[in-house]
Amino acid sequence: MVTRRQFLFGCAGTLAALSGASFASEYKKINKSIPILLYHRVGYQLDNYTVSPARFEDDMRTLNREGYTCLSLAQVKQYLQSSRSTPLPDKSILITLDDGYLDNYINVFPILQQYNMKASFYIITGMIGEDDRLTASQIREMQAAGMDFGSHTVTHRFLSDLTPAEMKIELTKSKFTLEQLLGKGIDFIAYPGGSYNPQTLTIAKEAGYEAGLSTHYGYEMFHSPFEMKRIPLFHYDRSITYVMLRKGLLPTLLQ
Repeated sequence: MVTRRQFLFGCAGTLAALSGASFASEYKKINKSIPILLYHRVGYQLDNYTVSPARFEDDMRTLNREGYTCLSLAQVKQYLQSSRSTPLPDKSILITLDDGYLDNYINVFPILQQYNMKASFYIITGMIGEDDRLTASQIREMQAAGMDFGSHTVTHRFLSDLTPAEMKIELTKSKFTLEQLLGKGIDFIAYPGGSYNPQTLTIAKEAGYEAGLSTHYGYEMFHSPFEMKRIPLFHYDRSITYVMLRKGLLPTLLQ
């Protein structure tokens, strides 16, 4: 789990690396990698994991204006299977949302469509249809409109706290449920709370996943597909987020 202190420390390190004589080399290194954004809720709650609809729309408007291409999971899968030889579009980005909250349909989905963007949503299958979660019909509607889906396990228990047998159930059952619901393979897993261990990675591979998303902070270079880094966006970090966008995700603003 990425804490606020860890996030701020990572940002500070990035800003320091991007200063002075090291700017050019670090900038070049960053732009060889792909930013994977991580959101949770998009609504009006005041908790740390919720950003407002206005904030989310501003993020999407900015990325759209700057010419970023939202990757599909199929593109990422092909890239991984080709040992990173398949070219990705310039200024690629992957937008992810964890937990499958209802506000992802009410607030996020229309904004993505408005700006011709797409995202991947990671679903806790044991919570589908609960009061504040996406329903099966909403998930199918979003998929039909070009959105992607992945597993976030069955119960959202931290995987590193489980036995191998329990981990296997969480990974395989959630995958099967989503595949039955959507009529297609589910190749990506997002680890709840960023919690996993070496056994988790082995079980995920054996279950048929192609990649796993962590909460480790950073730009993803796809060297370890089952430990993919993401950039979490929190309620409290608006100014830090915008610094990161200007320094890394939006290079045209620096020209």
